[in-house]
Amino acid sequence: MTPLHVTDMAMTAGTLVLVGYVLLTTVALIPARRAVGIELLKVFFSATVIICVLVALFLIGNPVLIPALGLAALRIGVESAAVRMPDGPAPLLIGLLSTGLTVAAILDARLAVAVLGVWLLLFARLVILPNASNPRTSKSILDMLVFPILPFALLAHGAVQADLAGLILAAYILVEVFDSLALLSGKLFGRTKAFPTLSPNKTVEGLVGGALCLIVITALGALVLDQPLLLSCGVALLVGLLAVAGDLSASRLKRIGGVKDFPVVLARQGGLLDSLDSWIAAGAGLTALHIVAALC
Repeated sequence: MTPLHVTDMAMTAGTLVLVGYVLLTTVALIPARRAVGIELLKVFFSATVIICVLVALFLIGNPVLIPALGLAALRIGVESAAVRMPDGPAPLLIGLLSTGLTVAAILDARLAVAVLGVWLLLFARLVILPNASNPRTSKSILDMLVFPILPFALLAHGAVQADLAGLILAAYILVEVFDSLALLSGKLFGRTKAFPTLSPNKTVEGLVGGALCLIVITALGALVLDQPLLLSCGVALLVGLLAVAGDLSASRLKRIGGVKDFPVVLARQGGLLDSLDSWIAAGAGLTALHIVAALC
């Protein structure tokens, strides 16, 4: 796959935002779907704010993007700890830990490799020995390192690499396309709950509709940008799967913490982790694959 350019991804994002508003406005003009269309337009407006900010950061480049990623890591760490370890100085300390790991992964490729290695070990331990940590504080820190702290550090490393920045931004665009069209499909056709416990609002019909639309849009984008068709669609499917995994991981943190939402940043979007959870998983996954390929 030819490296994607940030400028091309910015134009793609702008085009898809305009198409999104046209589509949702059309839905809102259908009398039987008016309420759904208006509700989704309000959500999409909040999402547009995030898209514009993120695209601007990537276009300006590392002098602004790196500090922004550090601040985002701080906020994400604080939000994670706020639902798992809300008492005392824990949220701030976890936020500082998240920032430190993110900055380290950004500044030194060797440390990014170490972050990936630690994540793989902690993830394996969490799967094989899910209840081994004692006391509860240790389990909470382990969970937060597995997601979102270490994955965000990996995403940040990829975002500042010249040959990966376009792909990481493309991952965000694909995540938003998938999430938005899965939400629309679910609102219009959803009947069967996909994850009744972790994410009761997701439906099988919504996920399938989102995935099909994602493949179609990716195929069109690949043709326009002169990218390999099958590889592009494969990457899009991988991003979609990782997006669902990221969303469920964030929901798991809230469920274990016994709360409904992370601390709110934007109305209708929730906290920063609510807004970026799917992108964190997708961006981290693509960066991890890039690191492994470079090592092999």
